[in-house]
Amino acid sequence: MTLAIDENVQDIIQEFDRISRSRLFVKSTRLVRFLRFTVDEVLNGRGDLLKEYLIGTKVYDRPDGYDPRTNSVVRVEARRLRSKLNQYYETAGLAANLRITFQIGSYAPTFVDSVDTPRASEQPDSPVQQKPTGLYHDGEGVGLAILPFRCVTECADTAEFVAGLTDELAYLMSNSPGFRIAARNAVPDAFHGAARSASIANESSIHVFLHGTVRRSGSRYRVTAEMYDSTGFVVWSDRFDIGAGNLEDGQERIATAIATRCRLDYSLLRAMYVSPSLTAVRSFGLSIRARQAIDEQAPPAMVHAIRLMTAAVVKAPTYTRLWSALADCNVELFRRGALEHEAAWEVAKPVVDRVLALDPGSSEDHCAAAGVHGWLRWNWVKAATHLRDALDAGDVIRANYLQGILFSYDGRFDEALCQLHKAAALDSFAQSVKAAIAHTLFLARRYDALIAMFEGRQAREPNLDVLRYLGLAYMLSGEWDKAASLLEDASNRVTSSVAHRIVPAELEAWLGRPAKATRMLKDKQITCAERASLAVAIGDYPASIAALDSARKKRAPIVLSLRFDACFDNLRSYERFESIVSQSRVKLSD
Repeated sequence: MTLAIDENVQDIIQEFDRISRSRLFVKSTRLVRFLRFTVDEVLNGRGDLLKEYLIGTKVYDRPDGYDPRTNSVVRVEARRLRSKLNQYYETAGLAANLRITFQIGSYAPTFVDSVDTPRASEQPDSPVQQKPTGLYHDGEGVGLAILPFRCVTECADTAEFVAGLTDELAYLMSNSPGFRIAARNAVPDAFHGAARSASIANESSIHVFLHGTVRRSGSRYRVTAEMYDSTGFVVWSDRFDIGAGNLEDGQERIATAIATRCRLDYSLLRAMYVSPSLTAVRSFGLSIRARQAIDEQAPPAMVHAIRLMTAAVVKAPTYTRLWSALADCNVELFRRGALEHEAAWEVAKPVVDRVLALDPGSSEDHCAAAGVHGWLRWNWVKAATHLRDALDAGDVIRANYLQGILFSYDGRFDEALCQLHKAAALDSFAQSVKAAIAHTLFLARRYDALIAMFEGRQAREPNLDVLRYLGLAYMLSGEWDKAASLLEDASNRVTSSVAHRIVPAELEAWLGRPAKATRMLKDKQITCAERASLAVAIGDYPASIAALDSARKKRAPIVLSLRFDACFDNLRSYERFESIVSQSRVKLSD
C-alpha cells in the first residue's frame, strides 16, 4: 500500500538514513546521492519533474545540454539502485515497515507500507483484537489430532513401543499451551488423501495432524514423526534414533522432544484466544525446520533456511516465529564463523525490534533479542535481561541453552550445567545442547564427568564438537591411548568441509603429529578461531595470539571463554594474551 507522503515524512527520512548507513550502501556514495536527491524532490512536491536529464546534471555532474540518448549513466545507475534496494530489503531491511522503491521507467521513488497491519503503538487493548491480520482468527488455539504411530517392523516389542509412544505424545501435547487435542474416537486411525484430510479437519476444527512410523534395525529403533496440515501436505518431519535397551525411557524422550519442537510461541495462541490460518500452520512448520538447521550447526542448512524464511515472510509478515528464527539463524552463522558480526547485526537487529513490538510476551522473540545483543554487540547485561523474560515461560529450550552458555562464560559452571541439563531434559536429541554441555564441562576442567557422559559411541554421535572436547579431555587426563582411538573415529567422519577437517588436525597436533594442522594453517578459508586453536596445538604461540587478537576484533565467541580454556594455558604468561582475555570478559550484571 502506497503511503501518503505528508503523513509519513519523518518515517521516510528515517528509512533513507537507515539505507544510507547500511553495509550495502555505505560505500556507494553516488547511489546514496541519487537516492537522497530523488527522495528530497518527492518530499518537496517536485516528483513529477524527476527526469533523466535533471538527475544527470544534478547528481552525476553532466554539463548543461548533455544528451541522455547518447549518455546512459542515469539509466544504468537507476537499474543499480533498484537492484541494491531489492537486495537491501531481502537482508538488512527485511523487517522495515516502510520501503522506498522505484517502479521501472520512473525516477520518482514511491513509499510503501510493507506490512498492512497497525503499528505496535496503535494496537488496541483487547487481546483478541490484537491478532495479526490474515494469520489468525477468533478461536481456541490449535486443533491437533494425534494419529496412532505405525509399525513398519512387525514384532511384539515394536508394537508395544509404538502404543506407548502414541500415549506419551498425547499426554504431553495435551499439556502444551495452545493445543486442543482431539479425542481418539473423534478421528479415524488413518486418513487417505488430501480430500479426506480436509473433510476431517472441517468437521472437527482440526488444524494439524501428527503421525509417524517406527522401524527396528538390529538393536536400534528409528522413529519418524510427521505433521500434516488440513489439506494433507506435510509441514514438518523429523526422525529420532534410540537403542532398544530402554524402550520405556525412549518413549518419553522422543515424545518430549517432539512436544518441545512443536511448542507454540505466539502469546495469543498459547492463551487460546485465536486459531491459526493455513498460512500460519505452514509458517509454523517452516520455523521448526529452521530450528532443526540451527541445532545441526551446519551453515549451509542455515543459509538455506534463511532463503526459505525470507520468501515466506512476504506471505506472513506478522508471523513472529519466522522472524525470530531468521534472527537466530544469522546469530548462529556468526557464531560458527560463517558471517561477520556487522552483517548479522544489520539483518537481525531490525528483526528483533519488530518481533518484540508484535508480541512482547514471546519467549522465542526474547531469546532472539538476547542472541543479537549478546553475541553481536557484547551487551551481556541486556542479553541477560531478555533471557530472564524468556525463561519466565519455563518451556523454551533455547532460553535454557543460551543462559547456560552465558553462565559458562562468566565461570558460573554449576548454574550453567543446571540450565543446560534443563534444555537436555526438554530435548535430549538436541545436538547443540550436547555440544554446550561438553564445552562447559571442558571449561570447568571436569574431564572425568565429560568422559563419563560422552565416551559411549551413541552419546557422542554424530556430534563433531562433542568428539573434539572428549578428545581434549582424554589428553588432558593423560589417557593418550583413548585419545588416539578417538582420533581414528574423528578421521572417519571427515568430509570435504573445512570445519570437519579442523577437529582431526587439531587432535593430531596435540598428540604430537602437527603435519595436518601446519598445512591447514595455510588455508585462507579457516576462521581466526580455527587458526588460533591449530596454532596453539602445534606450539606456535605468537601466531595463536595474533589470531586471537583478530578474533577479538571480530567478536568471535572463542575469546569469551579464554579465561577458562585449558588449551590456551601456555599463553597465560604473555601480556598480549591477558589483554585479550581482559577485553573479552563477560559480565552479566552492572
